[in-house]
Amino acid sequence: MAQESPKNSAAEIAVTSNGEVDDSHEHGFNREEFGYNADTQKLLAKNGETLLGAINFFIASVNTLVNKTIEDTLMTVKQYESARIEYDAYRTDLEELNLGPRDANTMPKIEHSQHMFQAHKEKYDKMRNDVSIKLKFLEENKVKVLHNQLVLFHNAIAAYFAGNQKQLEQTLKQFHIKLKTPGVDAPSWLEEQ
Repeated sequence: MAQESPKNSAAEIAVTSNGEVDDSHEHGFNREEFGYNADTQKLLAKNGETLLGAINFFIASVNTLVNKTIEDTLMTVKQYESARIEYDAYRTDLEELNLGPRDANTMPKIEHSQHMFQAHKEKYDKMRNDVSIKLKFLEENKVKVLHNQLVLFHNAIAAYFAGNQKQLEQTLKQFHIKLKTPGVDAPSWLEEQ
């Protein structure tokens, strides 16, 4: 809900500005002040759409970080916990069998238990290494993504409210954000190739 609020506010600015421009032209106001107002509203609408594109990009990037990157890391941690529990269970079984007598009946059980213990130890070690790597990458990615996205968000908002259209457009170029042209669908993946 928090991420939708700025997006909805920016969208309302653009829609309101477009509506006011249409109303001014519809009623045939030709006086200089209404013309100036209409031009200002057009600029506000255009800048509002540009700001909305920056906000959508910001939200999408943060959503990817939270819903994909962090979720993937949490899934790996859960798998690690499961592997640790299995490893502990097979280690305990092997320890108990090693404390008992070693005869023709127990030796196959001990060998099987040793094999299962080794397999689960390898899985546990692999998962521990995976968690370590994912946590390291998550920390690096989180800092990098959040820093870049906050810079984008700050620059776009500052340029918008300062009325600096060129700076707003430059911010989008800096972050490689391409705005969709209204009424134009993106080419299919076949058309792009």
